[in-house]
Amino acid sequence: MRVPTLGTDPSRVPAACRALLANPRFQMVSMVVILVNAAALGAMTFPHSAEVAEFLHWVDYVCLGFFAFEVLAGLVSFGRRPLRFFKDGWNIFDFVIVFASFMPGLRENVTILRMLRLARIVRIFRSLPSLRIILVAAGKALPKSAGVFALTGVVMYLWAMVGWIAFSSSDSEHFGTVGKALLNLFQLVAFDDMGNVMRNSMAHNMWTLPYYLVFILFGAFVLVNLLLGVVLASMEEAQRLDDIDDQISADTAIILERIDKLQNTVDKLQADQERGRSFTPFQ
Repeated sequence: MRVPTLGTDPSRVPAACRALLANPRFQMVSMVVILVNAAALGAMTFPHSAEVAEFLHWVDYVCLGFFAFEVLAGLVSFGRRPLRFFKDGWNIFDFVIVFASFMPGLRENVTILRMLRLARIVRIFRSLPSLRIILVAAGKALPKSAGVFALTGVVMYLWAMVGWIAFSSSDSEHFGTVGKALLNLFQLVAFDDMGNVMRNSMAHNMWTLPYYLVFILFGAFVLVNLLLGVVLASMEEAQRLDDIDDQISADTAIILERIDKLQNTVDKLQADQERGRSFTPFQ
């Protein structure tokens, strides 16, 4: 997208900012700056000389300046309605983590400053739509997964009680209490040394084999598939919402540009009217 030429007309400035922020090359530069900032923060954790430390801090300041310019351009892009910038949660996040670095008190606190620098790396989720969709999907999947987690907990507790009733006398090491039985089942769910867990139990009682197999089949194929179904549904919903947001953003940009043009026309008409009132034909 071509960036409009800036002139004396203030209505062209928001349009130029919108064009700049929507430009794929600028978005690529923004992502590169985020990655450079992340690399600089990682390099700060290694031992280095004073010259290298000064260079890394200089890189960090340059990146912070770029992020501040990006946020200011976003504010200006809304023209006479800059508060609309804060209707987007990502915009609020960008504004807070960038300008908090300039606040007295926070800037002198080394721990908070490091956390703010680290939070800037999260901005890469905004630069990459695929990562943003995954993050949104994860947030939507957590509440919906509560039922699956609750079902998993109930099934594990009931099956642990069955194991305690059936095998506590012959294998007290693994089924002596319901807590030990739950730990055993959790290792199976996490596939943590599953073979040794089953062999150790079978050395005490061969009937633990069908006990474990039933749980593995149910846990692996039923509960895991339920959880995957919830995650996939959340991914589809996140993709749909992202498509809707993109369409709304595009429509909003067009509407704002038209409003700016109308406002520019009104300003010119008012200026012409004022000149007409001040004109006196006989002087």
